[in-house]
Amino acid sequence: MVCYFAFVYVGAFFFSVRYAFNGNQNIQESIAYTFAEEKIRIQGETFDGETAWSSVYKVKENKDWFLIYQSAKIMNMVPKKFFTKNQISELRKIIQTHKIKAKLRND
Repeated sequence: MVCYFAFVYVGAFFFSVRYAFNGNQNIQESIAYTFAEEKIRIQGETFDGETAWSSVYKVKENKDWFLIYQSAKIMNMVPKKFFTKNQISELRKIIQTHKIKAKLRND
């Protein structure tokens, strides 16, 4: 019974996220990130914004992504496949310089 409930809950969550993504063209647009020492610039087809590093809640890095959290539940997912190794190292240094709560890789 518990296993069935968990499966239904996870399945419903997956399909609701998928439905929301497919139904909203704004979240499907290309996004460009510019990481500078003092701020992050985020540009899309319909928006352009900046945020200070001091407003970043935390950063997590895994094999394929930098997850930059604006709050405990809101994040920007930045794919690492567009970075060179040097750019990844520089971004890690910027994050560490600003003493942001972070889980970064060592590779």
